[in-house]
Amino acid sequence: MTAFRPVTLAHRFAAKLIDPGDCCVDATVGNGNDTVFLARRVGKAGRVLGFDVQKRAIASTQRKLRERGLDERVLLQLEGHENVGRRLKALGWSGIRIAMFNLGYLPGSDKRVVTRGDTTLSALGSCSEALLPRGAISIVGYRGHRGGGEEYDAVWHWASQLDSSRYMVMRYERGSATAPVFIWIEKKAQRHKGTKAQRHKANGVKEYRKLIDWKKRIYLVGKY
Repeated sequence: MTAFRPVTLAHRFAAKLIDPGDCCVDATVGNGNDTVFLARRVGKAGRVLGFDVQKRAIASTQRKLRERGLDERVLLQLEGHENVGRRLKALGWSGIRIAMFNLGYLPGSDKRVVTRGDTTLSALGSCSEALLPRGAISIVGYRGHRGGGEEYDAVWHWASQLDSSRYMVMRYERGSATAPVFIWIEKKAQRHKGTKAQRHKANGVKEYRKLIDWKKRIYLVGKY
């Protein structure tokens, strides 16, 4: 079975959950690839809220969206993602389907401008509370740059402490100790009666087996 890069996994996992008309968050706009992906998936009736602290990132992403006819689906904010809770409240969205975090620094830019553990945890907390049932947060963490390891450790500690009755948490990693790591946090649907297949679809891990190589290093929090 093919093993995928963490960013590819994030897109494949998210694609399984997003429906046309959904609202999503790109917490780290960067080069705009995640923003474009989300804008395409939510369709004309959906919306994406994006954050970045660098004008360069916002401008280049706005250009990408405009070139693809997706700009009307996206609200870009030139500010830190720690403000996501306030912005979601102002928008009046009933909830979000996906929040994507691609941590670290913008490739090709000033490597001193990086995401930080304190603001990232604030944003993650707001997004986790805003998730719809079967909504999810994808996190791609980078440990190779200065401060990256500390941020990743803080993020994983937070994720691993989430209530396992409400959230499914998994981590995928391979390679060296500084290789990127993929974390997936999915809010469970309410338990319901039905066939075994229906219950697995609502609250299971098994559906993801087709997307990743389970012989690699996988860590699950809780019992599923």
